[in-house]
Amino acid sequence: MSYRLAAAGFGLACAVTIVLAGCSGGSGSSAGTAATSSATGPAATSAATVVPTTEPEARAPKSSSNGVTVSITGLSGRPTLTPGGTPLVFTVNIRNRSKRKYRDIAPVIAIGHCTCVSTSLQRAPAGQLQEFSLVTGKWRTVYYDPVGTGKDYLNVIEQAPLTINPGATVSFTFRLTFDAASRQPHTVHAGQTGLLVSVVQHAGATKILATVQVRVLVSAS
Repeated sequence: MSYRLAAAGFGLACAVTIVLAGCSGGSGSSAGTAATSSATGPAATSAATVVPTTEPEARAPKSSSNGVTVSITGLSGRPTLTPGGTPLVFTVNIRNRSKRKYRDIAPVIAIGHCTCVSTSLQRAPAGQLQEFSLVTGKWRTVYYDPVGTGKDYLNVIEQAPLTINPGATVSFTFRLTFDAASRQPHTVHAGQTGLLVSVVQHAGATKILATVQVRVLVSAS
């Protein structure tokens, strides 16, 4: 947990309803769009693209009473990861469809259990998660969060919490890679894992506002 608290400090210094939208992969360079004042907090000025948008998502959201939706863009129809291979680049878009202001909001990117490893827990292969920074124009490494048991993975802070005003959308671009086969603690074979995105509110106890899991195929070579 100490590493996670350190990650929270790093994020501050550098920085329920889901819809999945598939589209062609990208390099992440488009994340440099200037942010507006529709959201506030460290993330809004360091890493997030914030726009008051009315653009519809590619698929209808599964609405809930809290009015928060999340979409994932930038993925192909069959997202695939290979140890030591090409990164998986995607953008997480959090939208506040309600008329209330949400404070202390952050996305948590986790990698689900993987049938590609023959272990009892089937934790995802070792890897790296990075976020594109609007400030530096470079990728910065954030906490790589494989799902274990329970919901402890939600306590990870990869992005500084921020405030999202009514009608605002906040976007974060990430890239995910698996370490080369020679650096894996267990043999990786063909299988599948999941890209698990949760929107959480850090207000005392962590509250989940939204979550979705996208299937990701794993190739051994």
